[in-house]
Amino acid sequence: MKKKYIYIAALAASLNLTSCNDFLTKVPLDAPTTAQFFNNQLELDGAITAAYRSTYWNTGSTPYQSMMDNWTDIAVLRAVEIGEGNYDVYNAHAASLWSMAYTTIQRTNTILDGMSAGKNSIPADIYAQREAEARVLRAFAYTYLVEFFGDVPLITKAVPAADFYTLSRSPKADVVKFIQDELTAAADALPWKITQAKDYGRVSRSVALGLKARTALYNKDYATAAAAAKDVIDNAGLALAPNFGDLFTKAGQQLATTKNEVMFEVMYTELDAGSINYVPLGSISRTAGGQSGRFPQQTLVDMFEAADGKRIDESAVYDHTNPSKNRDLRLKHTVALPGDTISMNNLTFVYDIYKPTTFAQNAATGVWAERTNQDYDNAFGPSKSGVGLLHAKYTQTAENAFQSRVNFNLMRYAEILLTYAEAKIELGQIDGSVTEAINLLRKRAGLPDVTADVAGDQTKMRQLIRRERNAELAMEGFRWSDLRRWGVASIAMPTRVIGISKDPSKIAAMPTFKKSEAHDLNNLPSYDNSLDDRMLREQRFWYDRLNLLPVPQSQRDLAPNLTQNTGW
Repeated sequence: MKKKYIYIAALAASLNLTSCNDFLTKVPLDAPTTAQFFNNQLELDGAITAAYRSTYWNTGSTPYQSMMDNWTDIAVLRAVEIGEGNYDVYNAHAASLWSMAYTTIQRTNTILDGMSAGKNSIPADIYAQREAEARVLRAFAYTYLVEFFGDVPLITKAVPAADFYTLSRSPKADVVKFIQDELTAAADALPWKITQAKDYGRVSRSVALGLKARTALYNKDYATAAAAAKDVIDNAGLALAPNFGDLFTKAGQQLATTKNEVMFEVMYTELDAGSINYVPLGSISRTAGGQSGRFPQQTLVDMFEAADGKRIDESAVYDHTNPSKNRDLRLKHTVALPGDTISMNNLTFVYDIYKPTTFAQNAATGVWAERTNQDYDNAFGPSKSGVGLLHAKYTQTAENAFQSRVNFNLMRYAEILLTYAEAKIELGQIDGSVTEAINLLRKRAGLPDVTADVAGDQTKMRQLIRRERNAELAMEGFRWSDLRRWGVASIAMPTRVIGISKDPSKIAAMPTFKKSEAHDLNNLPSYDNSLDDRMLREQRFWYDRLNLLPVPQSQRDLAPNLTQNTGW
């Protein structure tokens, strides 16, 4: 298919994109004017800053990546959303993701087209690095576009706006090849990792290769995924933070050990009053003054292993009447269960949904006292609108939730280890380097090393890495793609939204994981034996068309050559 290139500023303007933090003045729509820009490093750096800002894809001051897992089997939004399966070509999220990605592409294309004007006045190493950064950010946008929409317009230059109306989609394979080629070309001009505070938030060679590995994994190019991930493992000097919970709090994110794991992040600053992250506010307890609009499902809780390294249906130490006990340490930093003592929005309290009162600590005196429990009967709380659980990732940061500036992680070294291990498992090349990568994650989680019987069986290793991936990366924006690339969305998604026991005196039965081979392999719990005893929400549905989002109808109205995904 012949690629159609457009001046993407016209696309952004046609969508009436707005943002309270959008500080880039749109370029004129009548003709490209990039030759007038970037005559010196100050102008180029300003443009690069705007390109980075455009990758902060927000919905209600909340990073989109934090919302994506709520569209899957492990979480749920209070309002009916994409996860339920009942949406159409006018869906606002599909339109937003499309337009936000192409805004990033517009800005990076403008930079790449115009930066040569200042080449002679900018130090060669800075010039090469800024060019590489722009190429990586453009590839970042395309990585999400092909995941969500499949075939998409491949736009690599700023050209006359009139060409927008003849826009057509390029095959996904061509776009993926472009992504990989761009990341390969850009990597060498970037430092392996960012070490100076003034440069935090910039992409590095590790991020470029990490995106290459991610894209390759998603497209079953396991050899490329393994090689790119191994390059980072061997050369970047990255390491896991000792404490998993530090990755998701403002204080923890300032630690040098945490900075050495986080590779790319959405950053927030107190220097900008509008720079606010509402992930905590939207997810925390009503008792703690939050909006509680997003909740985990029981499926997420039950996918975490017991402390003996076994899945809960195979563990000798798991007690289903006390599910917080003897568990993977990542669970308490991912999900808050009734009975847990948690700190949210500067309040430390006992989370409970079964009683009208609970106990909380006075921050000034340290004294515990009984208080009204808003999580018990608030119409919008976790008992009435959710299924009894709360998100713990990003919510236990010691901040005012209305002014939270905890950064949101877009890529961590943990993902690189998981990508490497999964790719090698799929290649049938399970060796000591694979178990070593997995064991680094398991050690931090308080779990035993991979046993010899598991390491010697490709099917068991595949089952293990899928369980590890969910335990490590839950609520960071990966589950939507994982379900689809593993071919199990049609099994995992069309179920009731499942929660905890309705009555604490009648504990719901343990789930089963062996309803089918696919359930077992993918660690998908079945609750057929306990539905009457559990908190439930709506029935979700699945149709084959849901493997991709629809091309926004607003775009097809403007560009009639844009085809639609099958089934939409």
